[in-house]
Amino acid sequence: MTYAEQLAELTVTDILLGARVAPLRNLEAILKWAPGAGIDFARIDLVQQDEYSYDLLLPLPDSRWLNFGVS
Repeated sequence: MTYAEQLAELTVTDILLGARVAPLRNLEAILKWAPGAGIDFARIDLVQQDEYSYDLLLPLPDSRWLNFGVS
């Protein structure tokens, strides 16, 4: 599934979060956005998948998790 498809799916289930996440295109933008979104930096997890790929897990204030694939 492409990022655009995942974003569209997220927007269907949570239009506000989808709109907030839509402009984020890189790790720098995500980390700049996170504090204003109430993300607890102490709980962020970065899980290595291979030499170049990571899953960035962000805990949302409502107990859900947002996952970004980064490389």
